[in-house]
Amino acid sequence: MRSLVLRILSVFPLVLIFPALTARAGANLLEGRPISAVQFDPPQQPLALGELQDLVRIRAGNPLRLGEIRSAIDRLFATGRYSDIVVEASEASDGIAVRFLTRGRWFVGRVTLTGVDAPPSASQLVNATGLTSGNPFYPEEDLKQAEDGLRRVLAANGYLRPFINSHLFFEATTQQANVHFEIEPGKRSRFSEPVIVGQPKRTVSEIVKLTGWKGWFGWRPITEARVQRGLERIARAYQERNYLLARVQFGGLDPSSERPIIEIEAGPQVHIETSGAKVSRSRLRSSLPVFEEHTVSRDLLAEGARNLTEYLQTQGFFEAKVDFEMKPQGEQRLDILYHIQRGPRYRLTDLVIRGNKYFDLATLRERMLIAPRSLHMRQGRFSALLLKRDLEAIEQLYRSNGFREAKVTSRVETDYQGRQGDVAVFIDVDEGPQTIIADNQIEGASPEHLSALKSILQSGPGQPFSEANVAADRDNILAYYFNRGYPSTSFDWSYQQTDEPGRVNLRFVINEGPRLFVREVLPAGLVTTRPPVVSKRITLRPGEPISQAELLETQRRLYELGIFAKVDTVLQNPEGEERNKFVLLQVEESRKYSLAFGFGAELARIGGSRTSLEAPAGQPGFSPRVSFDISRLNFWGRAHTISLRSRVSNLQQRALISYSAPQAFGSRKLDLTFTTMFDASRNVRTFSARRWEGSTQLAYRWTRSKTFFFRFAYRRVSVDQGTLKIRPELIPFLSQPVRVGALSASYVDDRRDDPTDSRRGTYNSVDLSSASRIFGSETDYLRLLARNSTYHPLGRGLVLARSLSLGAMQSLRSRPELPPSPQDIPLPERFFAGGASSLRAFPENQAGPRDLVTGFPLGGKALLAFGTELRFPLYGSNIRGVLFHDAGNVYSDLENISFRLRQRNKQDFDYMVHAIGVGIRYRTPVGPIRVDLAFGPNTPRFAGCRPGQQLPIVGACEQSDQRINRFQFHFSLGQSF
Repeated sequence: MRSLVLRILSVFPLVLIFPALTARAGANLLEGRPISAVQFDPPQQPLALGELQDLVRIRAGNPLRLGEIRSAIDRLFATGRYSDIVVEASEASDGIAVRFLTRGRWFVGRVTLTGVDAPPSASQLVNATGLTSGNPFYPEEDLKQAEDGLRRVLAANGYLRPFINSHLFFEATTQQANVHFEIEPGKRSRFSEPVIVGQPKRTVSEIVKLTGWKGWFGWRPITEARVQRGLERIARAYQERNYLLARVQFGGLDPSSERPIIEIEAGPQVHIETSGAKVSRSRLRSSLPVFEEHTVSRDLLAEGARNLTEYLQTQGFFEAKVDFEMKPQGEQRLDILYHIQRGPRYRLTDLVIRGNKYFDLATLRERMLIAPRSLHMRQGRFSALLLKRDLEAIEQLYRSNGFREAKVTSRVETDYQGRQGDVAVFIDVDEGPQTIIADNQIEGASPEHLSALKSILQSGPGQPFSEANVAADRDNILAYYFNRGYPSTSFDWSYQQTDEPGRVNLRFVINEGPRLFVREVLPAGLVTTRPPVVSKRITLRPGEPISQAELLETQRRLYELGIFAKVDTVLQNPEGEERNKFVLLQVEESRKYSLAFGFGAELARIGGSRTSLEAPAGQPGFSPRVSFDISRLNFWGRAHTISLRSRVSNLQQRALISYSAPQAFGSRKLDLTFTTMFDASRNVRTFSARRWEGSTQLAYRWTRSKTFFFRFAYRRVSVDQGTLKIRPELIPFLSQPVRVGALSASYVDDRRDDPTDSRRGTYNSVDLSSASRIFGSETDYLRLLARNSTYHPLGRGLVLARSLSLGAMQSLRSRPELPPSPQDIPLPERFFAGGASSLRAFPENQAGPRDLVTGFPLGGKALLAFGTELRFPLYGSNIRGVLFHDAGNVYSDLENISFRLRQRNKQDFDYMVHAIGVGIRYRTPVGPIRVDLAFGPNTPRFAGCRPGQQLPIVGACEQSDQRINRFQFHFSLGQSF
């Protein structure tokens, strides 16, 4: 039997070896002979049979052509799936049998490691290996490089003699090589007295103290973070002594003694002074780059002069000039003097824009940084640099809308209209002609994509022509293709002037490139999480195009679960020319437990003791608060969370256990929560209540802004009879424990731009609940609470915010043994209002009906509250002011709601109480800190017990006339609505 073997090695892909005959003779004998069979060895190939046949293109019955075999081998190698290919051609009775003997290539899969306590973290060590998931894997060189990287990172963290053992786990069906490093780091080394190299101009003991490497109990363990912090402390100490050119570097550990080496060159002292004007040291540090760069050059000093000039101009010194000079004082000192000429202080009073026709003034002004003087900017905001930026912004706006020859110039006039210190800026706009697109041709796109591409273009016929719009079209076109499996699409464009002035023809040239499809999505990194939790949220399916948008959507859905610290998607064999690719989904699970401690305090009208009848309207008091929360994430591997939350203060003691199941029943729109709670509180000074509650809530996210909540709650509420501050005949009724089983449904439509500090948008909510004996409840009532809030920007930082709250309760069971409304509703179930977040004419929960003997609040069955705020900038960008008006009350019943302003008598509480006031908001990342001062001209009067009386009430209460203080002070976090 004659045989021809063509061995194609990965390094020399076209080397032919003929063991039986010479190459030419063998080729002549086999060339043109019919092919009887085409086989692959091993039968399980990296590519699907159909894709493999498309690549090889050699069929049984066709004549054998060595050139076609070479081309087939080239195409197989181009896929990146093979490391070695041998083609064997042998004679058979009916022709030539061709057999492809292949060896697959391995690709990096999951990289894991064990044995090292942080620091360094596992992610730092994985990054140090240099192994990238999806890339080709070459065991010898890649493992050596990975171990070298691991040793470097371990040594930087004090592990000087680690033992590293690598384990490979191969997955033949996916060609993945999972790498696991088993590390025995040994004992972490500790710092010792450092070796100081250079000219430090400080003693070793001083430097050791600066590093913080030695604690009360000796030298601390070595970590990379401690090393870096120590060097930063040393550098900062040199800067504080004006050694701005000091160089501080870590030289590693001495090989023999293992002592840390610190290289220090102190350099000369640099003294920076100013003349002509005083500039704070902090301003100099933020304005002069020599402090940050640790070097001195004329370029950096000139940049510092420009920064100081810019600062002075923003303070109103529009003609300020700053220059500098260097004065070396030998090798040990360098003096730098900045000469400042502030000039007179101006106010930018007028900003005039002329010549604009296409855009109105508001459109131009919103793109400008300079601004005339106002309440919160007494001098206005102006500098030469800001003006230059504004002119460029206006020019860019015009050019992006087809005005390619637009020019914007400015003129600054001081002592405007004879007023000394006033400045006016005149901006002249020369729009020039607008260039319009006459036609736009798209070349290179497949016919099935043309209509979709034209629909997303901004540069269509009749539209203004600009490079900015073309750039946007480029991004949209590439995104369109990337989301449909074309990752290598390229885009080019050109334009040509037409015979008609102001008209151009556009030409877009698209090279689509090959289309890639999903072969399979391979999740990795799951330790606790059950595989279905991830697979249900993968939006890519085998056979679908590899869409960039779907890859991001998969990541977003997994991050939404809150159980993954990292989610990455990469393609296996990214450079290989294959149609179907594996998508690697690499996840890193978050920590399973989270702890949170909190300390705080409440300052409000909360005074008095549990038994005192004094101050039914409250008096200034202080309530410290402590909270402790613990959560177990990814409970049972289902992405569920079980939490314990507690709060303790002298007003409230609460413990809450919740079990949440996000994306319940396989739907991204459903969240299920089970809650059990114990609460003992005296938020309302009339009584102290204990509540045991269990509830189930199902949240349905209908749209991005609209959410429905369905809730069933079962609770037992009891009132401590010894704390009831009401007339004696009501105590037996209102102190009885009551079971409440309530079913409720809520609707929330939140369209605010920022829930913590809204400036535009709307917020609407409706909550309807029913307590009924059907649910095992001992009280029957229907409860409705609706809220509407709107936010309107008025320009120049002004925001008009308004809110309306309406609530009503109706008893569904007659209780003839009780006094009139609202006593037929259990005390803790009623509406209570007043305080920082509702009606600011009242202290916390002090609105509405009151006990006619003791004067303490009883709550009501109806609520109506209006709130209006004008929010305005006060000082800088973080401090804002508020003018507000609140109106409303808690009413005894729905039919008793009244807009009446006057209280008829001391037993009448069904009227509308108003409050006006001012407030300050300080902006923080978690919401504004709020201080409000309210004045209520018609706060209610009532009868209460004289000071000194205690519970229980013996005999008649000695009454005195009292009134809610007309001035109320509120301190809180977040806007009132």
